[in-house]
Amino acid sequence: MPITPRFALIALSAAVSALPATACNGGGGTAGGPARADTGPAPCPGTCLEAGVVPGDASGPGPYRDPDAAPPDAAPPPPPPDVWPPPRPAAQTCTLPEIPPVGAFTTDVAFPALRFPRPIWFGYAPGDGARRYVVGQGGVVWVFEGRQDVEGAAVFLRLPVSRDHNEEGLLGLAFHPRYAENGRFFVYYSDPDGPERRTVLSAFTRADTPEATAASEQRLLLIPQPYGNHKGGSLLFGPDGYLYLGLGDGGSGGDPQNLAQNLESLLGKVLRLDVDHPDEECLTPYGIPADNPFAAGRCAPGAGPGRPEIFAVGVRNPWRMSFDRDTGLLWAGDVGQGEWEEVSVIRRGDNLGWRQVEGEVCYIAGCDPEAFVPPVWVYPHAEGKSITGGFVYRGRAFPELYGAYLYGDYDNGRLWALRVDERGRAENTLLVDTDDHITSFGEDPDGEIYVVTFSDGRAILSLRRADAGPAPAPLPATLTQTGCFADVPGHVFAAGVVPYDLNSPLWSDGVDKRRGFALPDGQTARFAPDGHVDFPLGTVLLKTFAEPGGPPIETRLLVRQSRGWQGLTYRWRPDGTDADLLTTAETGEYTVAGAPLTWSFPSRAQCDFCHTQAAGGSLGPTHAQWDRTVTFGGPEKQQIDALIEDGYLEPTRPEPRPAPLPAPGDETAPAEARARGVLDANCAFCHRPDGPANAIIDLRAATPFADTGLCDAEPGQGDFGVPGARLLVPGDPARSVLALRMRHRGDGQMPPLATTRVDEVGVAAVEAWIRGVGGCP
Repeated sequence: MPITPRFALIALSAAVSALPATACNGGGGTAGGPARADTGPAPCPGTCLEAGVVPGDASGPGPYRDPDAAPPDAAPPPPPPDVWPPPRPAAQTCTLPEIPPVGAFTTDVAFPALRFPRPIWFGYAPGDGARRYVVGQGGVVWVFEGRQDVEGAAVFLRLPVSRDHNEEGLLGLAFHPRYAENGRFFVYYSDPDGPERRTVLSAFTRADTPEATAASEQRLLLIPQPYGNHKGGSLLFGPDGYLYLGLGDGGSGGDPQNLAQNLESLLGKVLRLDVDHPDEECLTPYGIPADNPFAAGRCAPGAGPGRPEIFAVGVRNPWRMSFDRDTGLLWAGDVGQGEWEEVSVIRRGDNLGWRQVEGEVCYIAGCDPEAFVPPVWVYPHAEGKSITGGFVYRGRAFPELYGAYLYGDYDNGRLWALRVDERGRAENTLLVDTDDHITSFGEDPDGEIYVVTFSDGRAILSLRRADAGPAPAPLPATLTQTGCFADVPGHVFAAGVVPYDLNSPLWSDGVDKRRGFALPDGQTARFAPDGHVDFPLGTVLLKTFAEPGGPPIETRLLVRQSRGWQGLTYRWRPDGTDADLLTTAETGEYTVAGAPLTWSFPSRAQCDFCHTQAAGGSLGPTHAQWDRTVTFGGPEKQQIDALIEDGYLEPTRPEPRPAPLPAPGDETAPAEARARGVLDANCAFCHRPDGPANAIIDLRAATPFADTGLCDAEPGQGDFGVPGARLLVPGDPARSVLALRMRHRGDGQMPPLATTRVDEVGVAAVEAWIRGVGGCP
C-alpha cells in the first residue's frame, strides 16, 4: 500500500538541520506514527488560491491560511496533479553564499603524512625539543620528529587497556621534569585485568633506546571506578615539581554517590603527589606534599577526614588541565551535566562545588552557590556540550592571543580565547569553528598551541590567521532572500527545489514537517556505500516545522559547503509573511496537539552536535529512509526510482541494499524493524562508530543486534535508580535504560536536546521489541 504524504507539492518544504530530539537533524529521527501527523497538515477545503490558502487534497483546513483572506464558501474540486519530481530549471535560485568561517583564525593539518586513531594528548618531553608524542586512547603512545614534513611515527609505548566504555582507555601522559636525565614518565589508564573496574596511575622508565617497554611499569595508585564514564585523565607536572591528576566523579549521571564531595574518595578531585619520594608513613610509592589540604597527620591514627592526596575537590570530569607558563596558575575545563560547561582556575584547597552546583547555579535544590569557588567562565549547552580544556597562550606567533586561555568543545569543534582580568571580568572570543571533535590541546617547546581531534586525517592541527580575502556575501536575512521559495507566505518552493519524504522521521514533539532539497546547477547526488545520500557542494536541504493544521514555526536550511554542512535557522513571523534568520538560540511558545509547547530554535553551534562527519552530515536522506512510494499531489511513484529517472540521483545503489525503515506505528512490520528504525532515526547519528556519544553502542538499523552493544550492558550514564537496570534487559523494558531514557524528560533524557514531549509511538515500538527479545545473542 503506498504511503502518501499529506502535503501537496506546493505546500512542501525542506529538510535541514532538525535539532533532533538531540540536535539539528536533517530529516532522520524518531519515528512518527498514527498518533502524530508527521506526514503533514490537512489541506484546505476552500477555493484555495483565491482564499489565500495553500492547496491540498480536500481532507481538512490547510496550514498556511492568509489571515486576511475570507473563509471559502464551499470545498472546490481537488487541484490538478503536480509534477514530481519537478523539472530542473535552467538556473537554480535556491543557492546560498559560502557561510564565512567564524572568528579570525583557521586550522591546518600540522603533520599531513601522519594519522593517529583516537588521539587524546600531544606534546613533547622536557629536554627533547626535536620530537613529539601522541597518546592514542587505545593504548599506544607514538613518537616522531616534530617537522611538518615528517613521514612516519614509531611506537614509544604499547600498553593493554580497558576500552569497555567510550571514556576508558589510555587517558593521560606526563614526562618527568628531569626526563632527559632519569627517563621517567607517567601514564593514567583504565585497567583491563583487575577484578573490578578501576583506573591506574603508573610510572615507567625509558630504556637505553628512546623507546619504553611495559615491563618497566611501577603501579603507584589504583582507583576503583563505580561506572564506565567520567574518568578524567589530565596528568601533568606543576611548576612545584609535583604530579597533578584530575579525576572525574566516577561516572553515571549526576554523581549519584556524591563522590565529588566525599573527602574519603579520590573521585571528583584533583590530586597532587610527590613521585620522587615514597611515603614511609603511608607506605605508598609516592609522597604527600606537606601543604596538601589534608596532609596533616597523613596516615597517622586519628588523623582528620580527607585523603592526603587531595589538592582540590568538587570537580565533575576535568577534561584537560594545564599550568600557565608565566603565572603558574592551574586552568581546567570541567565537563558539565545538563546545562553548563565550566572553565576554572583551581587553587590548593578549592571546593569547586559539584554536585551541589553546576556552573554557577544549584544542581541540588537549596544549595548555597556562594559556599563554593565559582568558575571563571561558563557557557550553556546552546553553545557547546563538552568542554575540552586547553592552555594559556604564551607563544610568539600570535601576539593578539598572548595571555588568553585557549579551549574548545568536543561536540561542535569550536575554539575560543578567554581573557579574565584581575577583577574577574571575562572576555570570550570565538576564534574558529573547526567542525572537528576536539579531544585535547598541546604545546610545543616554544609555547605554540596545537589542537588534537578525532577527525580522520586531522589528528593534530595547528593554528593560523584566516586569510583576509574578499568580504563574504551577507547571509540571507529572510527566507524570501534565500531564493528557495516562489511564494514564502504560501510556502511554495522555487523551481528545482524537490520535496521528499522519509519512512521513519525524527520525533519533533508532534509538529508537522515539510522537506526538500535543491542541487546546484548540473550536479547530481549519489548514494555512499553506507547508504546515506552524498550531496554535492552547494546543495541546500530545507525543512519547515509547523503547528499541525496551523502556521509555520521554523524553517531550517542546511548547506553543504567547503567546510562541511552549515546550518541556518529562520523563525517565522507571527503573521506568516516571512521568516527571519536567527544568530543565536531562542525559544518560543506555541500550541501543538491542543497543548502548549516551548519550541527550541537551535543556534548554528547546536546544529554541529549531530550533523557530524561520522553520520554523513545530512542525516535524514538515506537509502533506508528514501526507499518508499510517495504522491506529492500527483501519481504514485517510487521515490528513489523517480529521483534517479529525473536525473537528481545517480543510478548506483549501495550493496547490499539496505532494508527500508518501517514507520514506527506500522504494526504490520516486525517489532524489531520498527524499533530499530526509531533508534536509527533518533539516536544513531551520535550512537555509532566514531560518533560523539559517550556510550560504546551502535544504534544504526543495519547493525546486527549482537553488535549493537546493548544487550545486558551496564548503563554508563545512570540507571534511574532501577535495581538490576541494563541498557537492554531481554523481555523487560521497565529495567531497560534504553527505553527509560526515551520515556524520561529532563536530565538524562534521550534524545537529550530540543524535545520536551515523549514520543509515545516511538517508545511503544521500542518497548514492544524489548518485550519480544528472548535473550542476548
